[in-house]
Amino acid sequence: MNAHEQDSWIALPAPVAYDALVDPPHRDPKLKPDAQAVSAFAAANGWQYFVGAGPQPFPGMVFRDDRGRIRQLQRAGDIVRVHGTAALEVGNSASSFTINLNQFSVEWGYAAVRLPFVTPGLIVETARARAETPLPALPEVAPVPIAGAPGAGSVYVAPPYADWAAAVVTPELGALLADDSLAFDLEIVDGWLFRYHPGRLSVPDPAVWRRVFAMLDVVGRSLATAASVLPAPPVDGASPTAPAAPAAEPVAPSGAALPVRDRSSDVTRKTTLTSYGIAGGVFVVLTATAFLFVGR
Repeated sequence: MNAHEQDSWIALPAPVAYDALVDPPHRDPKLKPDAQAVSAFAAANGWQYFVGAGPQPFPGMVFRDDRGRIRQLQRAGDIVRVHGTAALEVGNSASSFTINLNQFSVEWGYAAVRLPFVTPGLIVETARARAETPLPALPEVAPVPIAGAPGAGSVYVAPPYADWAAAVVTPELGALLADDSLAFDLEIVDGWLFRYHPGRLSVPDPAVWRRVFAMLDVVGRSLATAASVLPAPPVDGASPTAPAAPAAEPVAPSGAALPVRDRSSDVTRKTTLTSYGIAGGVFVVLTATAFLFVGR
């Protein structure tokens, strides 16, 4: 079976037992309540759970900057790993940045899936997720709107793969990504698919996990369908292969990577304004209080 004949590129676990998220069967005094629930959920389904980890080995922009360096103090927690060819992992990632000698953190929930075939690079940033936290990097290519939802977000892909990107980011997928209740951004890079949520994703909420799996199902099917519109690989060049991916014939030509430019300054600027605004508000309150009790 080749890439064009598959129904989906992502083999999802089924069935999934969610009861442990609501009522963990065992209590671990070493874990906080949320961690206990997620840990029990993983155990009930035969998956692995990790309380925390240091820098993640993933290539995604949440984990590495535009030069491929691990982001400052990058770490992850509440990690759930699902065994199988998809190499699915869901967790909460955080990294830090410094403003005027003050250190701040930004947190992203993520779902990472190793794809069975290499594709061109792709980034989808939704307006809903951007309003909470902008992605830390963006490609230096002109974005196009999400099909069927011009104001929902932007799709970034190298121009030769525009038709492929349109086949991947269908109106259905665009609407799911930009949903107000749980918005996501999407990145495909170096044989990996990432979905990012501005905030925690590995949480004791069955609705969140059902949404994660349902969206991955939609993405997997759109990737399988879109494979038929990929440009043919160059005759004289070997196609790149995904790191540690299952043996399979890659479908993307060489040069399909999508270089990005780091824009952490956008997040830094937003955080700076917020912190200065809070400090200014506190100063005004203290000044008014002093005037009421001392100035008379």
